[in-house]
Amino acid sequence: MGYLECEKCGLQYELADNEVPEDFSDKCECGGKLTYTDRSKKPKTASNPKADGDEYLIPCSHCNFGNKPQAQFCKKCGKNLKLNLISRFNNDLNLFAVFIGLAVSCIVLIIGSILFGSIVAAASLDISIYVALVLMFMVFFGGTTTGIVGCTDVKEGARNGIFMSLIALVILGFVVGVVLFVTMGIAAAISSALQPYSSSMASSSPWSTTGTTSSATDSLESVFTIIKGIIIIVLVLISGAVGGSFGVFLKNGFKN
Repeated sequence: MGYLECEKCGLQYELADNEVPEDFSDKCECGGKLTYTDRSKKPKTASNPKADGDEYLIPCSHCNFGNKPQAQFCKKCGKNLKLNLISRFNNDLNLFAVFIGLAVSCIVLIIGSILFGSIVAAASLDISIYVALVLMFMVFFGGTTTGIVGCTDVKEGARNGIFMSLIALVILGFVVGVVLFVTMGIAAAISSALQPYSSSMASSSPWSTTGTTSSATDSLESVFTIIKGIIIIVLVLISGAVGGSFGVFLKNGFKN
């Protein structure tokens, strides 16, 4: 019986009676090198959370080293063990991988727009379905790229995928907003220039009528539009998270 010990995080993997070191990769989950040893270091063994007396050891979120519950910093890597959710989220972000994912998302956006545009047009589906499909398609592949490039575990991949999706939505919202403002400005300028002609034609026309719309119907349509927008945003964020996790899964699969 022996152990494979990681030189980076110190974790040990106990070998079964029918296993030899050659059956395994020389890389640990943290990226460190695994070496064979016949000595057991119980406080660092992942399967031995109660090795330090009757006290459970708290694994470090960065290197998985077992620390005492009252410890403020990891004894192995020195990272803060008492981080809140936002701090942990920030520590897991890989901005380089996120920007690579955004670049891939831009390419996929063009491809997805053409692909799903023809499908939606042929099926006469609602425009919101088209928007949702394109955005989900875009962030999924962007998240997958992010997970492959700079993430080591599924949770980290999901967090980076969500962050990449948020940035993509903000950028798209900004671009669409600018286009709408410019379009509305041009339309208002044209409308004001043609207003004297349109008003004279409307007053002289014997068929001119005053149209009435139901404000209740308009309000209901606005509520449905907002709900659809919220649903699309949630689906996009979920797609980014799934893509990030899937990217990590693919990378680990190819390594093994």
